[in-house]
Amino acid sequence: MNAFRAMGCDVVLPYGTPAGLVRALFEERDARFSRFRPSSELSRVNALPLGLTLVSGEFASMLCLSLDAARATDGLVTPAVGGAIVAAGYDRDFDRLPPDVGAVVPAAVPSWHSISVHGGGLLRTEVVQLDLNGVVKGKTVDDALEIAGSGWVSAGGDVAAVEPVVVGLPGGGRIALHDGGLATSSVAKRRWLADGVAQNHLIDPRTGRPTTSLWRDVTVAAPSCFIADVAAKAALLLGTAGPAWLDERNLAGRFVSHGGAVTLNESWSARAPERVAA
Repeated sequence: MNAFRAMGCDVVLPYGTPAGLVRALFEERDARFSRFRPSSELSRVNALPLGLTLVSGEFASMLCLSLDAARATDGLVTPAVGGAIVAAGYDRDFDRLPPDVGAVVPAAVPSWHSISVHGGGLLRTEVVQLDLNGVVKGKTVDDALEIAGSGWVSAGGDVAAVEPVVVGLPGGGRIALHDGGLATSSVAKRRWLADGVAQNHLIDPRTGRPTTSLWRDVTVAAPSCFIADVAAKAALLLGTAGPAWLDERNLAGRFVSHGGAVTLNESWSARAPERVAA
């Protein structure tokens, strides 16, 4: 297999895929959408968080996808959480965060309806710090697979495939993904303290605070990695309502509690033959 590091995770490809082109795609997206690079387009856009801002076609396209995700999840997965995640203490690359960032004050999450895209113009009618991490990685995995033309692409365990691949699952076990996407949303790793209080990177826009969901990990299988990633985030934020929310959309979901207990929604259980024993 070929592997490289990008977007804070390991990207893995089977041999024979155009690794150079895939790597260039991940690095270009990371350079454009990183919150931690002062030179990124996202940083430039967030420096002027109100009114009309001109953006590139690539930025406008990704932001439109993020607004689509907000619409599909009733605002649970929203690009408007940038200010809230910084307020929670996640204001630099995770590897540079101290164990305890000190006292923090939660920030309200503006409505995603205050954001609109008009050609190359981004309009914000409220002060909004954007964070597009809810969609960038999943979409990039899908686009990388399109470049590869065959096989599969994995980024931090989020996978898109057009050929069968066996994927490890949080808490143990594996699944055979025949095609489409598989993504996991998790609060297990990107955690820190703020004046002794546990924080994580997944902001609940209803509270402006890191989620306190009973789920540690949510894995979703979907037609694409982008859809799986957005759905996994929404289902984790929904807590006890997450399994049924996925079932209503005919999406298979696997939920792991903070204690390690595994819950499968009906759609996942119905596809049990696709699972592979640990």
